[in-house]
Amino acid sequence: MAKLDVKTELESVINNSPAVVFLCKTEEGWPVEFVSDNVVKLGYSVEDFESGCVKYADIIHPDDLEYVNSEVVKNSEEGNTEYT
Repeated sequence: MAKLDVKTELESVINNSPAVVFLCKTEEGWPVEFVSDNVVKLGYSVEDFESGCVKYADIIHPDDLEYVNSEVVKNSEEGNTEYT
């Protein structure tokens, strides 16, 4: 059996995880740089995000958008690069 490279192994773990993984730019609307294939669980395709048609902010409930935005700003100012 051929040994998978680390990147391929990580992509497999991420894409088969129950959690959808996003890597977003710190720009208005949080454009997505990467989204795991299992985003289909939310009714979207990877292409929706990669094309820029859908940004991360587009999938946040409007009532939560202000809170999420303030948390992103706070985390950015504190130098945190990873959070849920």
